[in-house]
Amino acid sequence: MLARSFSAGLRAIRKRPGLAVLLFALDLALAFILSLVAAAVIGGELAPTGFSEVLAREFDLVLWADLSDEFGAAVGTILQQLVWVIPLWMLWKAIAHAGLVHALRGDAVRSFWQGVGRYAGRAVLLALLYVLALVGVAVVVGVVVVVFNLVWSGEVAAFWSNFVLVPTLLITLLAVLDLMHDYSRIALVVDERKVLKAFTTGVAWPFRHGQASWLYWMWFLPGLVLVLLPVWLDMTFAAATTFGIWGLFMLQQVVLLTRSAVTVGWIGSETALYETIRMQEAPLIAEEDEAPMPAPAESGAGADTAVPSYEPPEPGSDADTSSGMATA
Repeated sequence: MLARSFSAGLRAIRKRPGLAVLLFALDLALAFILSLVAAAVIGGELAPTGFSEVLAREFDLVLWADLSDEFGAAVGTILQQLVWVIPLWMLWKAIAHAGLVHALRGDAVRSFWQGVGRYAGRAVLLALLYVLALVGVAVVVGVVVVVFNLVWSGEVAAFWSNFVLVPTLLITLLAVLDLMHDYSRIALVVDERKVLKAFTTGVAWPFRHGQASWLYWMWFLPGLVLVLLPVWLDMTFAAATTFGIWGLFMLQQVVLLTRSAVTVGWIGSETALYETIRMQEAPLIAEEDEAPMPAPAESGAGADTAVPSYEPPEPGSDADTSSGMATA
């Protein structure tokens, strides 16, 4: 089942390449808006230093560290400018993934935009429930950090807490939350579940079906590599000319387009796994939902209106004689 679901995701990439291009184009537009705001603020802070061209050609960690004091006010300004863009981006992700599930479910070819229009409202409400769950995850991580620091203190403890424990725990919990959100969204679209029912279905799904977790990690690892690869390219290769800057930019866009294709395959695989399991569970659900047949009435009105069963007359009886005369 796991291999078939993964193969279904690969087929979704091959059959619906337009979905990957669409996701990439929309993500690029949002990233362009984000970069305009950030570049304007950072450029204004860096202009007096004279290092703008140097940092545009390559990523210099030492230089960034030396200039970090200059960005105190800039970071606050960037956050103020992006306070409306980041929720917009999160809102779009929630709606777009619902459209993907609608487009990839079943064997028929369905419209991405039709799914967006049909499930946008419920997808947003579902995402808000997971925002509350995200707050709970943050509280759990904070409690773990406090307990860890109370039990173990010092520089070594600070290193393990800040660079090992917190990142590992946070990434794991966020991945589990993302996995649950995926199957809640699939239940919302495929089974037309209500928001609360879809939420509970998604929360329980990884615990009921271990294949879902394995399938998630099969797509999570290449997706993570493709997210970090553009950053690695920017930090590794220096672009000394305008052509080099644009060449590096185009290479990064190819990587991000591949990442969008992985997203299509990811959602396609999870949708296929969900539909397969639901088909296997359908007979069990039907048996549970089937109501017992009512027993026949033995007294009262039911007995009065019951049709008596026919019994043939015994040979030689009056009824048999009259029947023979009538036949003659």
